[in-house]
Amino acid sequence: MFDRYILARNFNRISTRFGMAKLADSSTYNPSYNISAGNTSHVIINYQTKVIEQAEFGLKGVSPKMPESLPFVRAEGKRNLSNDPYYTGSKAIFLQPEFNNLIRKQRCLVIADAFIIGFESNNPHLVYLRGKQRPFAFAGIWNKTIDEATGEDVYSFAIITTTANSLVAELGVKRMPVILFNEFENRWLRPSTELSEILNMLNPYPTNLMNAYPIATTIREVEKNDISLIQPVGKPVLQEFKGGWIRKREKVKEESHKPTLAEGAWIKPEHPTKTHL
Repeated sequence: MFDRYILARNFNRISTRFGMAKLADSSTYNPSYNISAGNTSHVIINYQTKVIEQAEFGLKGVSPKMPESLPFVRAEGKRNLSNDPYYTGSKAIFLQPEFNNLIRKQRCLVIADAFIIGFESNNPHLVYLRGKQRPFAFAGIWNKTIDEATGEDVYSFAIITTTANSLVAELGVKRMPVILFNEFENRWLRPSTELSEILNMLNPYPTNLMNAYPIATTIREVEKNDISLIQPVGKPVLQEFKGGWIRKREKVKEESHKPTLAEGAWIKPEHPTKTHL
């Protein structure tokens, strides 16, 4: 399962990447190399103002029948419980009453630099986008509740997950976060976007635009939060070559999937990238 993510870029880089976005008046930016459920991180809710809000990782106040905090929500809803990577059925998140209104009207961009997988197998890997494409945005949904003790508004969010692409699946993980193509971010935020278009964005990100490398198991320790957590302890899963082509370390054949219109425009890497974030 997708476990943690990081956001540690300089804030000026984040602001520029998301259309000169500004922090909300009451917010501060705190870089983190180990964001887990229950932590506070940064999301964009309004596509017009592009204000970066602080919100708690773990959706709250959804329904008395649901857990108190939900860090992840499945794109397929209650369908495809076997996590079949070849599933072609409906992205049925909207069929769950708890999420029907949120997926239609309360979507957010969850800002990230990379994410971590492999906790269950004790084989953590940091997964990133090639070509220095960071920060980027996970597809998220948000909610607002009231803190009974202080009377203040509390924002919380969940990241939408989908079936793993071949890179993530090779590492023994069946699900991954939905990563939005840059050109789809405004449409994801816009309240008027049709549900069919929203659901068409909930696809695995193409393998040939991503890579991963192993990191130390100290990432499991939630109290630790520094750059040493994401240093590579081995070679990247995919070897990157000049011209943007990639091959697996021991295999010549590599997936060369070109995204469909629903997945986003083709992005060809301009040059080899470093083998670590």
